[in-house]
Amino acid sequence: MAEKLRVVLVEDDRDLCEVMQTALQFEGLDVTVAHDGREGLDAIDRTHPDVVITDLIMPVLDGLQLIEKLLMQGVRLPVIAVSAVGSRLRAARELGAVEALVKPVEPKELAAVARKAWRRAQV
Repeated sequence: MAEKLRVVLVEDDRDLCEVMQTALQFEGLDVTVAHDGREGLDAIDRTHPDVVITDLIMPVLDGLQLIEKLLMQGVRLPVIAVSAVGSRLRAARELGAVEALVKPVEPKELAAVARKAWRRAQV
């Protein structure tokens, strides 16, 4: 793939978000960050990413609500849910998240999962 994979990363923990953004960029991804689901929707609308990576427990609009809004808007993007809460991950899968990963996630693994999700969405 000649062009960098475009990712919107939605994470309310700003320190963790910065670390994840830097690590994913080091892995060769083009990362736009948002700190809650509403910012995430705006970033998705603005940047037209290939993949969305979202935390599930956030203020304003959580990750499950973000996935629901994308579905209601007819936006078909691979969404990767990341959470420390297993029941939330199950709910995200049921809503259509293509992957659900338990925090903490190794950046190399997250980048690989994002690329895999994007490739599957191309079929």
